[in-house]
Amino acid sequence: MSKPAKEPPMKPRLAPLDEYIEVQPALRMVRVMNRFEAEVLRVMPGLGPFYAELHVAYMEILNEELASYALNLALAITELEDAYPEIDEE
Repeated sequence: MSKPAKEPPMKPRLAPLDEYIEVQPALRMVRVMNRFEAEVLRVMPGLGPFYAELHVAYMEILNEELASYALNLALAITELEDAYPEIDEE
């Protein structure tokens, strides 16, 4: 009779993203920018045809503002993927 296969030991779950103090300012910036973009399009629907230009400006601002957080954000994402492998399955 064969021995039952041992399950690999469970990896300890890492802290939720809320506890990543280093990236919280970056996450707030992204949320504010997302709200701003949505609000501009809501109150000024005539800007729809210029959405591409608005989005490029939005991305340039985020790129400049988030550059100093790049390493911390990458580390947080990597830790989340390690803690929640199902994230990487999509």
